[in-house]
Amino acid sequence: MKKCKSCKAEIPSDAKKCSHCGTDQRGWFRKHPILTVLLIIFVIGIIGAVAGGGGDKSSTGTKQTSSQESKQSPEPKQVQEPMKITAQELADDFDSNQVAAENKWKGKLVIFSAEVTNITDFGLSFSEVSSKEFSMTQISCKVADKQQLLALKNGQNVTVEGIVGSQTIGVISINDCQIIQ
Repeated sequence: MKKCKSCKAEIPSDAKKCSHCGTDQRGWFRKHPILTVLLIIFVIGIIGAVAGGGGDKSSTGTKQTSSQESKQSPEPKQVQEPMKITAQELADDFDSNQVAAENKWKGKLVIFSAEVTNITDFGLSFSEVSSKEFSMTQISCKVADKQQLLALKNGQNVTVEGIVGSQTIGVISINDCQIIQ
């Protein structure tokens, strides 16, 4: 036997409703099964997002470990010489086969010149660089030193140097860009 939550009358321990006052004796989660399931999914989503963000922290830790290891090794760090290419060559490679282009270019230090079509806090964008007539491929250069962007104007031809990343929704990312000219 247990007492009713509302009227405090004695009722059977397995009763869902009080026989005296009719008050539902179930807990909130039992009363609202659909909301309970949605809440569980929401909590799992948050945990997944936090765990996914935690992966970035561990990769940063790995980078720190790697940099510590490289400090211990007596070998000098090799300076990568930039590959001189055209923006059109890069865009055409990605237009014809993204997988092959990423295999060929990803992680490579490149230098190219092109006409700036957009300047943002993120960096520079170069559109209409492909030889294909209706290509939506663009090149986006992430520039860390925002001071380099201040003197530029859309339509200006600039030379940039950076490390090729991957292509997402038609945009080829170039990281660690430096404006050469």
